[in-house]
Amino acid sequence: MIGTWPVATALAAVTEQSLSVIGRQSLPIQVDVVGGGGGLAAITIAAFFLSVLLAVFVTYRFARGYLRTRRRPLLFLTLGLLLLAPLPMFLRLASGNVAWVTATERTVVVTASKLCGLLLILGVVYR
Repeated sequence: MIGTWPVATALAAVTEQSLSVIGRQSLPIQVDVVGGGGGLAAITIAAFFLSVLLAVFVTYRFARGYLRTRRRPLLFLTLGLLLLAPLPMFLRLASGNVAWVTATERTVVVTASKLCGLLLILGVVYR
């Protein structure tokens, strides 16, 4: 099953295979690689998750700094960074896996989050 698939095969074009998820339920999976092979897809996915991890880590450090100092500008920087980096990544990942969210709606929500984050950061910098 999934544990025996090589990474390149799992990321290459897999069409309509069912994997046993929980008991008797099965989940249809379809993965299409566009613009390169399975290796490039694996590197891209690894880079995405690494960037999510780094964004969460930096935001966590800002939050710890705020909790230590209780300075309001640091709180706004933390919220701005959260809206600018990790939240759009999570929104893109979560809404990309929901069938009723269109690509346009996903783009609007992610862009609005980034815009709000930039406005918060600029408000702190130019205050």
